[in-house]
Amino acid sequence: MARGKQPVNGESGPAAASGAADDGVFRFRMTHFRAPDRFEAWREIIGRALMKVRIEQLRGERYFGDLTLRALPELCVSSGMMGGMKLGRPASLIDNDDLVMSVSLSGDFYGHQRDLKLGKGQAVLLSSAQTGLVSLRDERFLIFRMPLRAMSPMVGNLDRVLARPIPCDNEALRLLVGYADTLRKMTALTSPDSRRAAATHIHDLVALAVGATRDATEVANGRGLRAARLAAMKADIAGQLGSASLSIDAIAKRHRVSPRYIQLLFEGEGTTYSGFVLESRLFHAYRILTDPRLARRPIISVAFDSGFQDLSYFNRTFRRRFGTTPSEVRAAAQD
Repeated sequence: MARGKQPVNGESGPAAASGAADDGVFRFRMTHFRAPDRFEAWREIIGRALMKVRIEQLRGERYFGDLTLRALPELCVSSGMMGGMKLGRPASLIDNDDLVMSVSLSGDFYGHQRDLKLGKGQAVLLSSAQTGLVSLRDERFLIFRMPLRAMSPMVGNLDRVLARPIPCDNEALRLLVGYADTLRKMTALTSPDSRRAAATHIHDLVALAVGATRDATEVANGRGLRAARLAAMKADIAGQLGSASLSIDAIAKRHRVSPRYIQLLFEGEGTTYSGFVLESRLFHAYRILTDPRLARRPIISVAFDSGFQDLSYFNRTFRRRFGTTPSEVRAAAQD
C-alpha cells in the first residue's frame, strides 16, 4: 500500500520527491523516532505522508516498523516489516489510482473488506483508488507500486485480477521476488538506463503474475522474465561456487528450463555458462585472498573453496585473469 509523493522527473516515490541519493533508497525504522512519540510519528510520516493510509494500533499487540523504499522510474519498491497495526485507506486520503502489488513473505496479512488472507509467498494486486483496511501482525512484506497508466495496457481486464490472491507457486511471482532481492543487494542503480530497465522488468513480471495480455506476455517473456531467470541462475551459481557438481544440467533441472536455454541467456550477455562460472570462482578466490581475516588459510584451501579441484589449473587461470599469482595477491593485500 506504499504511496509516495508526486513524481519528479518521471520517478515515483518519496526518494525522488525529496532529492535523495542517486540510488533512490530510503530506510525508516520506528526506533529512529523518540520513544514517547514513536507511534504517532510513524503514523503521520509513514502513514499519512508516504503511504497515504491511516495507521492504528491493533489492541493488545506489540507494534513495530522497519521500511525501506527504493524509487525507480514509474515504480516504488517497498520492503520491510510491520506488526501490530491496521492500515486503512479512507476516501479522504485517496489522491491517485496507482496499482499496488503486496507480497507476504511471512507473518499475517489480512484484508478486511474482502476477507482476504495471504499466506507465505502469496500476493495480491490492489488499487490505490479504492478504500480498504488491512491488518498486519509480524508481517514481512514486499510491495510494488506502479502507475495505472503503465500497467493497464499490459494486463487488460484489471477488474478480473484486483483483490484476488496470487498463489506462491506462480512462476512469475517467484521470479519477481527473487529479482527484487537481487536489486536490494546491489549497492546502487545509478545509471538512468539500468534504473529504467529494472523498473521495466518488474512491470513485466507483475503483469505476468496477474495475467498479462497475449502481446504483453510475448514481450515480457523476452524481457522481464528473461532478466529475472538469468538473475536467479546467477544467484544460484553464486551460492554454490564451492560445489564441484555445479553443472549446467543441474542448474537447468532446478530452474525447470533446458541447458540450451541457459546457454542462450548467457550468450545474450556476451559470455557462456562455463565462462561465467569460471569468472565467478576466480573473483570469489580473489576476495578470500584479499581478506585480512582469512590470511592464514592455505592457497589450496582457497582453491577448493572456490570450486577448483586442481591447484595447478587454479594457479594458471588465476594468473591469466589477474596478471599475478594467488600468493602475490595475498602478499600485496597484507602489505
